Parts: sequence; structure tokens; C-alpha cells
Amino acid sequence: MHSDPFKAALWDGSDPLYAPCMRRVKRWFYWRPPARYVTAGYSKNPIRLPGEADDGQDAARAQTSRDLTREMLRWFNASEALVEPGTWQWLIGRYKSDEFSPFREVKENTRADYLFSLVRWEEAIGKTLIAETDHIAMKRWQKAMTDKGRSVAYIKRMFTMLRIVTSYGVIIKDRHAREVQAILGEMRIKAPKARTVSPSGDQVAAIITKADEAGQSAFALGILLQWWLTLRAVDVRGQWLGSGADRRWADGLTWDMVDKDLSVIRKTPSKTEASLVEVLEFPVVPEIRVRLAAIPQDQRIGPVIKMADGKPFEKRYWAALWRRFAKAAGVPDEVQMRDTRAGAINHARSLGATPMELQHQANHADFKTTERYVRERSSTIRKVIELRARTSKQPT
Repeated sequence: MHSDPFKAALWDGSDPLYAPCMRRVKRWFYWRPPARYVTAGYSKNPIRLPGEADDGQDAARAQTSRDLTREMLRWFNASEALVEPGTWQWLIGRYKSDEFSPFREVKENTRADYLFSLVRWEEAIGKTLIAETDHIAMKRWQKAMTDKGRSVAYIKRMFTMLRIVTSYGVIIKDRHAREVQAILGEMRIKAPKARTVSPSGDQVAAIITKADEAGQSAFALGILLQWWLTLRAVDVRGQWLGSGADRRWADGLTWDMVDKDLSVIRKTPSKTEASLVEVLEFPVVPEIRVRLAAIPQDQRIGPVIKMADGKPFEKRYWAALWRRFAKAAGVPDEVQMRDTRAGAINHARSLGATPMELQHQANHADFKTTERYVRERSSTIRKVIELRARTSKQPT
């Protein structure tokens, strides 16, 4: 019998109403595989079970659930048997499925990003033994990506994932993983160049004007909140996580975070919610307060930023709206929605905010992180030279 905590009735039928992995959604029932098997590669799509609630078909649904569960376990056991211990496929599989793997501790959207890279590593080097992985092998992998036209950012992302999996191998005391970790520690994978553009205050205002003209007042308010509160888009519009019956909205700004008099917003940014010891308080500027006040009282529940149908925005739609209104406002394509936070930091910097103030505004633990958002270095150089020229005696 498999080690998962399924009852004996799964195999011997002793309980005709035992329905493993069955979930009820409203009046209907679905069979859904546990996360362990989904991360191992089993289809995550829920399967609709026959009938609906109170129809007297409980035994039939339970039988179907047991059949589907046994099929899943047969697949899992067979797939495990095909994996050779000591290969990268073996290590990646353990990293994804082990109960105490660090993979289980990252946020759901981060896991989705990880899976993107993990699947590609499995396809490329899954059958390769970790013991046979040396510096030459890894440089060949890097070259293969370059030859296929992969970007510097893609290659950096892939090798970052390889470092994470290798570190997990060290945790489970695989000596070959430790050797690979030492090699990776000496390798330098080129990082993409830091972005050098960010929107100005005038550009953000122009985009908001175009959004208002198009009747997208919720989007306009969201961009204003990103700009003045220096928040990431996910902390304003939120994000959709999971799929099917488990799909849910998380991380965005909700009305319980807004004071009744609309003067203060209290929020812990999602990226630092595990480490930040206090909820941050953001004073509400007049322009945002006016827009919040225009929202009817009966709509001040749940997410603050919602579409006309009352649902929160999807990530891609949010970015698409930025591009549409930015184009209409004459903002160059190279200035992207993700640069809004950098634009806010540079705006504050141009007004004389100190490094510590910028760091706190950006909610960074280290000013080195804040420095990555600094864009207008040429203007700083010009300002310093002009300052020196005004205050120093010119050489003759």
C-alpha cells in the first residue's frame, strides 16, 4: 500500500462511501489529486463526479473517487520506478514532492515560476547523473542556451533555479550535489543589465488621464496608489492564485486596510509579510482620497481595485491597460508598468529624499536593493558637476 494516508478501503472496498480526493463545490462534486502528485507531474485538472448533492448517488461517486485515486497511485509508482536515483530528474522530483522541501515554503505564485524552470531542466538534463556534472558540462548547458538565442535574463533565471535545486540536494546529504554546489559557487553567470528607464510624474499623470477618458477609473486609481505609495502592482490590484475550485484572490489592497475617513492606508507588502514586524502606514494624498470618496459606500467591501463587473483585475489585463493608455499618452514602449515603482523612487530622490528615506519608502531591508531602482544617474552627475562649478574656484 502507498505511504500516503489513504484508508484501507481504497483497496479492499470495506467502506463503500469512502471517497478519497473528493471535494464539493456548491452542489457539485469533483475529484482532485493532492498537491504532492500534481507537483510530480500528474494532471492537476479536477474531474467532475456524477450527479449532485442529495441525489442518492454517494456510493457511485465514492467508487469513482477510489478508482481515480488508485489510477493516480499506479501512475505515481510507475513514474518513480522509471527515475534513476542520482540523476537530476530524481533530485528535481524530490525537490518538488518531498513534504519538507523548501519548495513547499515559497509562495504559490513563486512555485509557479519555479516550475517553469524545473520542467525545462528536467527535459534538458533529467537523465544526467549528478555525479557526472562538472564545470565543463554546465558551461556546455550555458552555451546551448546561448546558441538557441536565449536571453541573458533567461539563462540567469535557469541557473538560479539550478542553484536552488542543488542546495536542496546538499540538505538531503547528497555528496554529488555538494560537489556541484561548490562548482556553481565559483561560476559567474552574467546578469541582465539593470533597467535604465522609469516613468516621470508627467507621464504617469498622462496615462491616468487617458484611463479616465476611457472610463477605467479603477485602473487610474490603482496606478495612483502604485505611484504615491511606492507599492508593487500585486499589492494594489492583487493576484489570482490556484485554479479551478481552489482559485482565489490574494495580496491586494482591501477596504479593511483603509481608514474610515480615507486618510490612512495600512498594509504589509506581500513580498515582506513574513519578515516585516509591523504594518506600514501610508498617508493618503488628496487626489487618491477624492477618488476613494467617489466609490459608493455599498461597494466598499473586499478588494479596493475592481473591474466594472466587481471582480479584481487579472495580471495580464492590468499590464495590457497600461500599454494601451501609455501608447495613447505618447509614453515610449520601453517605459513599462513594472517601472512605476522605480519611477516613484526616483521622483522622491529628485526632490531630495535621503537614502534612508528612499529605502524605507521602498520597504527594502538594505539600501543596496533600493539602489537597483535608481535610474537617472546622468542627471545626478550633471547636478554634482554644476554644484562643484558654482562652489569651487575654477583651475586656470
